[in-house]
Amino acid sequence: MLSKLAALILGIVSEKERNPYEITKMLGYLNTRKWLPLADSTVYATINNLKKNGLITGRHERTGNLPEKTIYSISPEGESEFHESITNFLEEDITGPSNFDIGILLMHNLSKSEILMKLKKKLERLESNSYTIRKQILSFEMDPSKVAFTSLSMLKHRMHLIEAELKTIRELIKELNIRQTISYLSPFDMRMF
Repeated sequence: MLSKLAALILGIVSEKERNPYEITKMLGYLNTRKWLPLADSTVYATINNLKKNGLITGRHERTGNLPEKTIYSISPEGESEFHESITNFLEEDITGPSNFDIGILLMHNLSKSEILMKLKKKLERLESNSYTIRKQILSFEMDPSKVAFTSLSMLKHRMHLIEAELKTIRELIKELNIRQTISYLSPFDMRMF
């Protein structure tokens, strides 16, 4: 199965041939850095891997006096791998622990004040992201011709995930404010008694 970034790149070039700069810009328009941490160098490295694996093909193009650029398109092998990855992504259950789950499990190793400070910072970031996504959703719902329904659905899904984390963080902060001390029972001992 393709990585998330590789699948996104194949999705972009399957719609229209593009050069690496255009691919990077398209990923920027999707605000991928909010939900898929990546650097431009990672995008270029992924493009090179896709080319090396025969999933995209490149042709050179020169426009006027500008430097030559490589334009990429998806190959038949890339189409096949792309469709398989989409299917896997849609069918995949998110049952594995997230980084946040692991942080919650292990937070008892920090002081109460440090936990509260970290949770409040995360709460602020998520509230800001929530506001931005809500504005986008509202804008797109007011004029559905601006965006594909799949993009709107993805934004709504991101919003639901953020809402779930916000709820969890608020509950954690409330619980920590009520507790005098943090339990030092082992979080790894979740046996049923």
